Amino acid sequence: MSSIARFRMLALASAVVMTGSVRSAASGTDTESARVPLLSDSEAWKRLPAVESGGGQPLPGWARALAGSLPRTTAAMLDLDRVQRTRSELGPLLRGKMRWIAAQANQCRYAMAYAEADLRRAGLNEAGFRSLKGDHALLPEPERAALAFARQMTVDASEVDDDDVARLIGWYGEHKLVAMVLLLAYANYQDRLLLALGVTIEPNGPLPPLDVHFNPKADPPAVPPRQRPPGRPVPSEPERIDDPFWLSMEYGDLQRQLSVQRSRSGRIRVPTWDEVLRVLPASVPRPEKPVRIRWSLVTMGYQPELAAAWSASTRAFGSEAKQDRVFEESLFWIVTRSIHCFY
Repeated sequence: MSSIARFRMLALASAVVMTGSVRSAASGTDTESARVPLLSDSEAWKRLPAVESGGGQPLPGWARALAGSLPRTTAAMLDLDRVQRTRSELGPLLRGKMRWIAAQANQCRYAMAYAEADLRRAGLNEAGFRSLKGDHALLPEPERAALAFARQMTVDASEVDDDDVARLIGWYGEHKLVAMVLLLAYANYQDRLLLALGVTIEPNGPLPPLDVHFNPKADPPAVPPRQRPPGRPVPSEPERIDDPFWLSMEYGDLQRQLSVQRSRSGRIRVPTWDEVLRVLPASVPRPEKPVRIRWSLVTMGYQPELAAAWSASTRAFGSEAKQDRVFEESLFWIVTRSIHCFY
C-alpha cells in the first residue's frame, strides 16, 4: 500500500471521530465518563503486541479504549505520542506551547492538561503559563508567530499564506517548520480522537510519555472478526447532483484550476529521493521503488523520525481496520472538502 493510501486511512479515523461534539469530557472516573468501554491497564497490555521493554505501565485512556479492537494501531500510536512529545527538534517548551494552543482551539481539555504537564516537566514557570494563556504581545516575535501558526493551522489551515510560512522558515529553518506541521497534524488528529471517545484524565494523570518498545515481529492476540454490514443496493439511476458549488463549475474551469495548482511554486524545497534515503532510520522499510509523492519526500527528508512514527501508525491502521474502500474515499472526500484542501 502506498504512503498516500495509508495516510488516507488514518485520516479516515479522524473523519469518523470528528462527528463527536467539540467539548470537554464529562467529570467522574475515566471509565465512567468515556463513551466507549475502557479496558483495565492489565487487560489492555494483554491485547497489545508483546513488548521488548516498558510493558505494564499505566496507559492513557485513549489507548485502553482502542487496544481491544486496534492493538497494532494502538501500539504504533503510543510510539508516535512518545516521539512527538520527546523527540521533536522544536524543543520541549515550543512544542508544548504549540500543542497547548491547538488543544485550546479545539476545546480539548484533556490535551491541554497533557501539554501543561509536559511544559511543567520542561521547567515552564507560572509567569510563562500566564503569558501562554494570556496576551502573547510580550513574547519574542518568532515565538509569537509560531503560536499564531499553531492556532491558524487548527482553526483554518487554508488561510495560512506564503508569507506566514516564509517568515517561519526565516526564523526556524525548513527542518523545524516541517516539525511544526507534523506536530499540528498529530495534535489535531489526537484532539478529535479524544473528544469523540470522551476520555478524561487518568487517576494518576496526566501521564508522562510512555517509554515502551514493542517487538516489531510479535503478533497481538487475535481480535474477533467484525461483522460487515450488508452492502447498499446499487440505484438503477444515478442520483441528481444538486450541490450548488459543483453545479456552478464547468469541466473546463476545473481543469484550468488544476493547471494553476500544478504550476504553483512550493513553500519549501522538496528533497530528492537520494537525500531521503541518506537520512531514513535503518528501522524504516525501504520502498521497492523511489517515492515521488512530494509531501512524503518533504516529511521523510526533513523529519525522518517523526515521519516514520506517523507512517507506522497509518500502516497499522490500514492492516487492522479493513474498511470498505468506497466508505473510506467518501469520508476522505468530506474531510478534504470541509477543510478546503485541494489535495
